[in-house]
Amino acid sequence: MGHGIVLAALMILAQAPADVPKGLDAARRLLQNGRYAEADEAYASALADAGKQPGGATPAVRAAVALGRAECQASQGETGKAVEGLKALIAEQPKNAEGIARLADLHFLRGAWGDAEAAAKKALEVAPDHIPARWVVARLLEARGRREEAIAACKWFVDHRNGRPDDLARNAENLLIVGQAAERYYRSTARGEDLSGALNDVINEIYEAALRADPNCWQAPWLEGKLFLSGYNERAAAKELARAQQINPLSPEVLVTLGQADLQGYRLSAGRKKGEAALEINPHFGPAHVLLADLNISDERFADALKAAEKAVAENPRDEDALGRLAASRRLLVDAPGAQAAELMALANSPRPATFYAAVGERLADRRKYLSAERAFLLAAQADPTRADAPIGLGMLYMQIGREAEARSLFDEAFAADPFNVRADNMMKVLKHMEAYSPIESRHYSVLVDPTQDELLGKYMSRYLESIFDELTTRFGYVPPGRTRIEIMKNHQWFSGRTIGLPFIPTVGACTGKVVALASPKATGKPFNWARVLKHELVHVITLQQTEFNIPHWYTEALAVESEGFPRPQEWNRMLLERVPGRSKLLNLDTINLGFIRPNEAEDRQMAYCQAQLYARYMLKRFGDDALIKLLMAYRRGLTTDRAIRECFGVDKPDFEKGYLAYLDEVIKTIRVRVNSDEKPVKFSQLERQLKQKPDDPDLNAQMAYEHYARRDYKAARPLAEKALSLRPHHPLASYVKARLLTTIGDDDAARSVLEPALDESKPDERVVDLLGQLRMKAGLLDEAEKLFELARKDNPYNTKWIANLARIHVRQKRTDQFLKDLAMIAANDADDITIRKELAERHLAAGRPGEAAKWAEEWLQIDVYDPTAHVILADASAGTGKLAGAIEEYETALSLKVKKPNDVRTKIAHAQLGLGRRDDARKTLEAILKEDPGHPEAKKLRESLDSTPGG
Repeated sequence: MGHGIVLAALMILAQAPADVPKGLDAARRLLQNGRYAEADEAYASALADAGKQPGGATPAVRAAVALGRAECQASQGETGKAVEGLKALIAEQPKNAEGIARLADLHFLRGAWGDAEAAAKKALEVAPDHIPARWVVARLLEARGRREEAIAACKWFVDHRNGRPDDLARNAENLLIVGQAAERYYRSTARGEDLSGALNDVINEIYEAALRADPNCWQAPWLEGKLFLSGYNERAAAKELARAQQINPLSPEVLVTLGQADLQGYRLSAGRKKGEAALEINPHFGPAHVLLADLNISDERFADALKAAEKAVAENPRDEDALGRLAASRRLLVDAPGAQAAELMALANSPRPATFYAAVGERLADRRKYLSAERAFLLAAQADPTRADAPIGLGMLYMQIGREAEARSLFDEAFAADPFNVRADNMMKVLKHMEAYSPIESRHYSVLVDPTQDELLGKYMSRYLESIFDELTTRFGYVPPGRTRIEIMKNHQWFSGRTIGLPFIPTVGACTGKVVALASPKATGKPFNWARVLKHELVHVITLQQTEFNIPHWYTEALAVESEGFPRPQEWNRMLLERVPGRSKLLNLDTINLGFIRPNEAEDRQMAYCQAQLYARYMLKRFGDDALIKLLMAYRRGLTTDRAIRECFGVDKPDFEKGYLAYLDEVIKTIRVRVNSDEKPVKFSQLERQLKQKPDDPDLNAQMAYEHYARRDYKAARPLAEKALSLRPHHPLASYVKARLLTTIGDDDAARSVLEPALDESKPDERVVDLLGQLRMKAGLLDEAEKLFELARKDNPYNTKWIANLARIHVRQKRTDQFLKDLAMIAANDADDITIRKELAERHLAAGRPGEAAKWAEEWLQIDVYDPTAHVILADASAGTGKLAGAIEEYETALSLKVKKPNDVRTKIAHAQLGLGRRDDARKTLEAILKEDPGHPEAKKLRESLDSTPGG
């Protein structure tokens, strides 16, 4: 509801006689506590009680009841009843300015501006300084784009407060109106510290005064929370909104504002619940429909967003916020005429609809419609140059597309216009921090780094980016125009600030479609494969731009993960085994985007990546090799997912989803070796109860035996395992527990004897395979152990456990080539495993395979570019393949990183220089070595050879 009618239930009681019925106070408390239906009944009861008094109910009481009931009805969405009640009051009391002003407020909120203006004028004829009536007039001026007159109208409230502070101090409703008017006035006229001080005064001297005047005035902390939230200060906003909810837990206004906070934090599901809760209280509350439109846009549910926007417009056809969502939704549904029609509706109401354009810009920027969003923000700023949200939105947009210089001036301007804005403040700090950064340019990329920390990293990233450029652009048939900007932020805090203007984002890489930002691996604490992250993000750059940012989140992620070229992680296999059979917590095309943006559980984000990739593979299998490109082109044409599936594949979405579920069933059949699928996680106490109820259940006895073994209670574990085996001979889990118990006393032969018959080759149990294989290896039965682990790996060839066991066997068998293949498969399973890559590079080099050594050394550097040993290995490998210039560069890099035995490395440089025919350079290098270390044997030998050859 509007701030006038929301706040005005009993202002008239300030002038009422002392014998006002006490029931009105109780009714008002119920109203302010959100118990609207009860309050309505209490007002009616108070009127009936007053009517029983001598002389009946006084005009003041009748007015108070009519105002209170109108408020109750409007708060529940029964605005028509509220209007009729107020009209009845005015017919009875034509000079009741309060009732007329409240009617004007309701007309304004419904978009009936002519009626609102007439009523406000009539109220001011009765009472020229009537605050609620003047507030309607000010908002009408603002809504019609008459900005200078609106500012003057708001100034009246400031002057009125300064002239009559004592009168206002006793009236919470009027204080809140004055506070809102003062906020608008100061934002239009003040800047910087002056504005900050003025807004602090609004909070501390006006809103807090309203709460002192009326302890049930939930509107005061709500308005404070809104002010903080507009500046993205969610922590301060949450504190105030919690205060408001303590007073009135059923305020639609507070619920929607809390939902807006959820939207800012991408807690879309939580925000949706709050918007829906607000509509349960007031089904006609337009701002709740606006919130749902915003949430649906962020969740890429554009058709649902349009429906919500249409409902908001139906509640108030002149509301710029509602019209803005209508235009944005239609634009996102590629309905340009519809979006233009919504814009014309806004312009018909006001020649300067700043709120409309700001809303359109924010929502389109959220979905990376940069050109359309830029236009909207520029028009918003033109319509009202004093607004902070438009330049902040435009600044964030320019940061997303790499136009930092333009963003800087916008944030400076915006922060002066809104010193409470956390995002503007953070972005100013980010830009100041980035002043020291410098670019490393290549043909297709500009890599921006902090030269004091990441210059070497930037150089190797640039080299890697160019190496994969042709691969990716050929795969997708698209070349992004100009240089793509890659920004390596010094640490994760600066990365988060650079990306969203707020302190934390749960990833190390992000792509806006125009710019890729990464947190420097040097400062993240845990090394990661930056090449894999870059490749992933570059696929986003290509597919987002290629489809003009129409591609949905899940599909660009599917293509990015598929392009990485790594096998499916074992953690994903585990989740598939848990979720696919019972369809538990599986995502679908309607829910998968939320898994990326705001997962309900920690694993949901990884499940979203997994399922997105499997959607891509499913399409390839069912619809052919060109399926992925066909769908990509459909999104480029602006089709929704439903339409794209129909046009590309000739099936509807339900059929598509049904086929996908069948495909998932096929996938999990290939993940064959696993712990017994009948074994469910059960709490120990629950397991005890179940076993007491079913003492002869072999599975329960085996599970309890395992639980006792895991707790090292071997004495309790043994009889349970024995009982399970007596009930079901060769029970896998019971056999495993018994074998483990036997190994604790050193009887490995007996343990093997227990496990051998428990092995079911058609459905091998992971624990049985693992322990039996270890025992065979320990006994020197390497061939038998190898057969067992090969069985385990048969249908799950990338399970690291089995590969690692096979590698141990192959190294003992001295089958070096097979051992190196095992290590390569382990490396493929974990892109961040630097130890395996180091082992592979060194072993291949020692085995005389410089090409393979170079490959693994490159991958080593893609995790830690600052390891001098990796550079030496790569240099040695490059020298071995005749790439002597590259070898010299790597040796010199190793020296700059303080490699051990630097003179050995310098000697290798001299060898490479000689190989290139640079004899003078080689001599200088050797002389420098021998000056520092006269006895260096290799340098001495090389110089003697140089001196003895012709031309030496």
